[in-house]
Amino acid sequence: MELLKNSSCAKIVLIRPPIMELRTNLSSYGAIPPIGLAYVAAVLRKAGHDVTVMDGPGEAIQQYTEMPSPVGVLHCNGLTPEQMVARLSADTQIVGITHMFLHEWPTIRRLCELIRSQLPDTVIVIGGENATAFWDVIFKECPAVNYCVLGEGEFTMVELIERLMDGRDPLEIRGVAGRTSIRNESSQKKIIDQLSPRTLELGEIPWPAWDLFPVDNYMIHADHHGVNRGRSMPILATRGCPFQCTFCSSPSMWTTRYKTRDPKDVVSEMKTYVEKFRVDNFNFCDLTAIIKKEWIVEFCNLLKTEKVNVTWQLPTGTRSEALDNEVLGLVYETGCRNITYAPESGSERMLDVIKKRVKIPRMLESLRMAYKNKLVTRVNIIIGHPQEKHSDTWKSLGFLIQCAWVGCQDAAVMIFAPYPGSEDTRTLVEHGKVTIGEDYYYLALARSGWSSRTYNPWMSTRELILMQFFMLSVFYAVAYMIRPWRIIQAAQSIFTGNEQTQLDQLLRTKLQRSTVLSKAISRLGKLLSRFFQRT
Repeated sequence: MELLKNSSCAKIVLIRPPIMELRTNLSSYGAIPPIGLAYVAAVLRKAGHDVTVMDGPGEAIQQYTEMPSPVGVLHCNGLTPEQMVARLSADTQIVGITHMFLHEWPTIRRLCELIRSQLPDTVIVIGGENATAFWDVIFKECPAVNYCVLGEGEFTMVELIERLMDGRDPLEIRGVAGRTSIRNESSQKKIIDQLSPRTLELGEIPWPAWDLFPVDNYMIHADHHGVNRGRSMPILATRGCPFQCTFCSSPSMWTTRYKTRDPKDVVSEMKTYVEKFRVDNFNFCDLTAIIKKEWIVEFCNLLKTEKVNVTWQLPTGTRSEALDNEVLGLVYETGCRNITYAPESGSERMLDVIKKRVKIPRMLESLRMAYKNKLVTRVNIIIGHPQEKHSDTWKSLGFLIQCAWVGCQDAAVMIFAPYPGSEDTRTLVEHGKVTIGEDYYYLALARSGWSSRTYNPWMSTRELILMQFFMLSVFYAVAYMIRPWRIIQAAQSIFTGNEQTQLDQLLRTKLQRSTVLSKAISRLGKLLSRFFQRT
């Protein structure tokens, strides 16, 4: 800590560790620009600090290292921890590491140990969604870590550094945890009381500092967040989610305060990236992108007025209440092409259990109108929740069939996994159903495919995996049977790279990892592309 005292500004390195791929699961995968870390970098730089970024995947986007794990061989994309530490300069005062997902922890733990070995006086700070939910375990397992920033952490990080420079105790700040901190999970309110205060005005936060990141390395590779529609950038229009789904860690990270940016500011940011990075497409990373109809209407009208000629997508998941025929027509007119709906279940009973305030008839009507307005849609379903019964799962299958019938093009069926910070996980830990350890760290990564495991007392792991494949098979069979031309479109996508659906994206990411098959398809794709151009 003495390294920082009486400094006029801190020399900070922000690190994004390599990402993990489990190629046996049913998810698409690949690196995307880390928007959270880019926001932190922007705020720290605005505060006058010397900020550099080490973006592990971005700086070595074609490098893969195999790593064994309890769920199978993982492929680590990006710089290895050893390579990252070798790049750190001896005068680095603070290392900030983004930690969003549980399965990153073993790699981040190794990275912190290597940093501490090489730079014994450097302050190591971890922040992000998993750090917020998992900080007590982080301190138990890794003595190298000094602090964790909890919740929305940009301005908390600034204050933490100021206190270190002034010789004051950072643990007096709300939203900072240290080795002597005590976790209090006696109630959701107590958890919220430990988080960083939420930023009241999102306009106070500068745009992400993308100039510190190797953005073009991401651009020259196909999009891994949404459907590949050209040079793509992530963007946020809102922060937080007003709902309290029991399987989600959002309430323990963001509370239930939902804040929207000024639509003018969002459109201005998009226009800037089009000019600076030649962006073709934007992927909105919001937890719940569209809740207020007035906001989305104003946003779309601004896109029209400003003549922002791009496509945009909602790949994360949103609700249907504001997505009526008027709004869906307007979003398509202004470039939106893909929307993900997140009902999570087709059973009214399970929707009540998980506190998912969704009306199934309203969502089906919104899906029908989306198809009418030429939008490509996907629905997300979770099976195997600890309180789900067989009848609930069959109702979800029936719902998927209805979705296919009204025109939905894509479905994602995921097996329940207990995320740190969620209400369901706290319940499972209290009842001894979840044990924190190396096996647990990778289970969320394996929540689709043969590495999954069950937390449901009525359904075995094998039964859930078979049901997952069955539900997906039925959905796509119905969707293709009713609209058989989609089969031809899917085949064309594989060979030409002209993606329309999340299934196209999934097939692309899987085939890219099969070198021989990928080269053959690439050659055939070029031939077909020439053929289609001539005709």
